[in-house]
Amino acid sequence: MCGVALRATAEQEAAREAFAAGQDLALVAGAGTGKTSTLVMMGSATRGRGLYVAFNKPIADEAKSRFGRNVECRTSHSLAHRAVGRQFQDRLDGSRHMPLKRTAQLLGLDRDLAVGKRRLRATTQARLVMEMVRRFCYSTDQQVAARHLGPVNGLDDQGAQYLAQVLLSRARWAWDDICSLQGKLPFQHDHYLKMWALTRPRLPADFVLLDEAQDTNPVLEEIFLAQDAQRVCVGDPAQQIYDWRHAKDIMSGFPGQQLELTQSFRFGPAIAEVANRWLRAALSTMQLTGHAGGASGLGRVEVPDAVLCRGNADALAEVLGFLEKGVPVALAGGSKPLLTIAEAAIDLQAGRRTSHHELFLFSSWGEVQEYAEQDSAAAELKAIVELVDTYGPQQIIAAVKRMVNEDQARVVVSTVHKAKGREWRRVRIGAGFTPPAEEAAARGVHPAEARLIYVAVTRAREVLDTTGIQWAEAQIRHASRATVTSTPDGVPLAALPLTGQLQYPRSPMSVFLNQHLPRPERVLGAYLDRSRGLPPAVQPMDERRPDYSALGHTIDYRLRLSLGCGPGGAVASGIRLLGSRLPIEGAPAPEVRETLHTAGTHLLARLQNHLEGGPALGEEELTRLCHVAGFYEAIYRNGVFSRRRNLLALADAHTTVDHLTAAVPAYVLEDISEQMELAEQPFAPFRDLPDRQRVCGPVFAGSADLGGADADFIVGGLLIDCKATTRPHTINRSAVQQLAGYLLLDYDNAYGIDQVGLYLSRQGALITWDVPEFLNALGARVPLPQLRTLLRDHLRRPQRPTPSQKS
Repeated sequence: MCGVALRATAEQEAAREAFAAGQDLALVAGAGTGKTSTLVMMGSATRGRGLYVAFNKPIADEAKSRFGRNVECRTSHSLAHRAVGRQFQDRLDGSRHMPLKRTAQLLGLDRDLAVGKRRLRATTQARLVMEMVRRFCYSTDQQVAARHLGPVNGLDDQGAQYLAQVLLSRARWAWDDICSLQGKLPFQHDHYLKMWALTRPRLPADFVLLDEAQDTNPVLEEIFLAQDAQRVCVGDPAQQIYDWRHAKDIMSGFPGQQLELTQSFRFGPAIAEVANRWLRAALSTMQLTGHAGGASGLGRVEVPDAVLCRGNADALAEVLGFLEKGVPVALAGGSKPLLTIAEAAIDLQAGRRTSHHELFLFSSWGEVQEYAEQDSAAAELKAIVELVDTYGPQQIIAAVKRMVNEDQARVVVSTVHKAKGREWRRVRIGAGFTPPAEEAAARGVHPAEARLIYVAVTRAREVLDTTGIQWAEAQIRHASRATVTSTPDGVPLAALPLTGQLQYPRSPMSVFLNQHLPRPERVLGAYLDRSRGLPPAVQPMDERRPDYSALGHTIDYRLRLSLGCGPGGAVASGIRLLGSRLPIEGAPAPEVRETLHTAGTHLLARLQNHLEGGPALGEEELTRLCHVAGFYEAIYRNGVFSRRRNLLALADAHTTVDHLTAAVPAYVLEDISEQMELAEQPFAPFRDLPDRQRVCGPVFAGSADLGGADADFIVGGLLIDCKATTRPHTINRSAVQQLAGYLLLDYDNAYGIDQVGLYLSRQGALITWDVPEFLNALGARVPLPQLRTLLRDHLRRPQRPTPSQKS
């Protein structure tokens, strides 16, 4: 454990004072900065009842020994067990070791299922059904849906969709059985957690402290945000490395005062300097200072206490190296996953099927290799193939047998994911972060990779060996001067559109808003209060992978049409781009581009004819045309012709607009119909306004001062941004700043905006603010006309890095 300051630092004191004043807080705590000590200080600053919610039981138990009696320390599962789970204790105990064969029998699964050329055994189907239920339990959804079927290696999208639809009824029956005290299916801890969440619980506390908030699962996030108690979330968004496990960072958008802990007591200045480089690469504005009491620095270490690796293949390479030298070595988290992979590979190489959860559909190792090579989404499977093909299953098994437990090891080898939350005296970073030579020249460091490396380098207390990330270090050092004014891809921040700039704290728009409208959390808090109690979102239930982005475009266009407007200039720009000779990455052959251009032109003509009083198109036809239109806009917005989930990618030289509209999936029609029904009442007053007061896709005088900004609607002086989110409680600071940006970019007050609002199309809810109320809540210190002038001058001023931004 890292040392703890004997007296509160100025940052800790500020956090305690803000808490004592009753503020909701998002406390960004860098590695080793004493977050638990700070939370303990908060708990001791009040006599109110507190609840500290930890990620797992050991952390909760350790915290219990540090907090005062007024703070209860629990996990989310223990809270749920007390409220709901104890009623099911007999089922928990009795079904813990139920064989899959018995589970299949209870689900009525007694025969193989053919999916294309693949066959799924009854036991495999049973496992997938129970996995659907588990994924549902981590979501905020109200019922099990087709999208809860996880990745199934060996199936294409069509096969996975068929499988999801076949298993969905079983999964819904399974959830009903699980919710019954008389049910027979295996009962797990995640089940009573979901049951508890569905009751919308109110936690018995005056204040709630949520730890590790950057890795919160959606079901706990919803519970935490819904509390009336004072809320404090603490964590480090730069350590958010579990997004592949559906964990969410709720801190960045939390509607509370944002404070930081930056003084690390784990390591000294030299390690802090390395960590800060990676924080910048991860797009974080936080900067750590090292305050460790003893010696701490950089250096080469042949036999460290821990070696941290990018993945299992790299970890195994390190293990084998230490075994050859006779150094006792352990693998963090245990070696069982490696052993099961090796045993599954042996079966497949011998032509036998395996029950391994990643490989059960394959009949040979060659099939696994081929699928991993062809499917761009099979990242985890690629890692397995790399591991087995590099070392062979027999060598993996031999290595596993020679490993020792951690308490007997001289060296612990760990993936970074398994190392999170831990620390060692001497740490070496493994070499797996360096790409092959042929890739290195063309590849930079993505922010997600930077977060991973930041976690790795901050595990060391005394000595950090960065040999394994020298390539990556060189990349970010070389890019450091450019990245304060450019994206990782080299696009100048000033050239990004409004929504793009809001993703980068150092962009011109973000800098201005943070300086002049610094309190978006107050507007966000008001939004969350007003959005409580909304009905569940309408959304596709029978589609495994709904294209939510395309659906968002479709409902936007349909609402525009209902107001008498076309789909907007971006669609026409995409159509023109396809018809031009300009290069487009991924675009089809010239004759297909020309065909798509013609089809797009006909699409716009049909919509325009509909608006001008020609034969009215039916609701279904309008939705089909609008859905296709979104793919043209995507080409314009992204500058590439994506082939993944793109209806335009189906085209050949003979395609017409009718062919494209016929390919629109049925779930799109059902979903948009539901959203349009919800919009009937809130949009009715807008349809009665004069034409000049109904503006769709407005562009502002200031839009040209950045890479563009076009809002959704301005109706009768009300600026509306439409959000088709299924989770309205996750609307964040950027959404509030986006509204503010549109308002300020109307330099000349051309639209007479006197209200702003968010329309939640999947709930049919419109939440609005008068402009003075909105600006006052944001912390504006000058009137709107002056703010607009200041923004114009700021955006037109040459952008230079400030001293704090220079490397």
